[in-house]
Amino acid sequence: MKIEFDEYLKSFWRCLGFISLIPTGRDTLLTPEEFGRFPAFYPVVGLVFGLMLSVLWLLTAPILPPRAAALVVVAFLVILNRGFHIDGLADAADALFSHKSREQKLLIMKDSRQGTFGVLAIVFNIILKVEMVALVAPVAPWALILWPVWSRVAGSIIVVRGRYVGSETGLGRWMVENSGPRELFFAAAFTLLVSLAGGGAAILTALSAIFCGLALSWVWKQALDGVTGDLIGATIELTEMVSIILFYIFIQVTI
Repeated sequence: MKIEFDEYLKSFWRCLGFISLIPTGRDTLLTPEEFGRFPAFYPVVGLVFGLMLSVLWLLTAPILPPRAAALVVVAFLVILNRGFHIDGLADAADALFSHKSREQKLLIMKDSRQGTFGVLAIVFNIILKVEMVALVAPVAPWALILWPVWSRVAGSIIVVRGRYVGSETGLGRWMVENSGPRELFFAAAFTLLVSLAGGGAAILTALSAIFCGLALSWVWKQALDGVTGDLIGATIELTEMVSIILFYIFIQVTI
């Protein structure tokens, strides 16, 4: 049991280093099986991100207007996860709104150039999150701790429930093909457990994020018959937007 716990702890540090700028766990060559354990830790990584966001808000809110402080927080989150997720959102927008065949959509997502819909998706994403953080953080700054947790459980759902449809053999495929119910159970249980500390609004938001992941899993299956690395990132970004809006609504109702 101790050996297994140590292995999972190492996997967490490697997951944190892989999907963020935090330089942890980069000293070893990762195997496909270890990539398959990563979805279990997405919400845990989200909690680390959230703690950093909350500290950043507490430092900037006293000296900046709410929207400016919110912009700092949102920009920091984009940079912290190396732009992976927002790039996935942009690529997914370009592909899904292209009205082309499934094969052509997959090619569009591989193209490093951004199209009109991709740029619009990034702009809308940033503006909406800045506005919502400026509304939520002054009344519930602790919600910034849970915000990245909620969005990343949806990413765990997409990875575990999805079928990889990209033609490339790489990191995204390894995660999708080597993860399973155990990883999803851990991710969902952790998300719900830490959300208990936030009360009714946080629990409702966590459940909504889980539903969002399930819904997007269905959407991606209908659109492309599976998932790619870009769609995992798009899922996290979309759930970030949805969860902070719903939390704001829930907290108005439960106050």
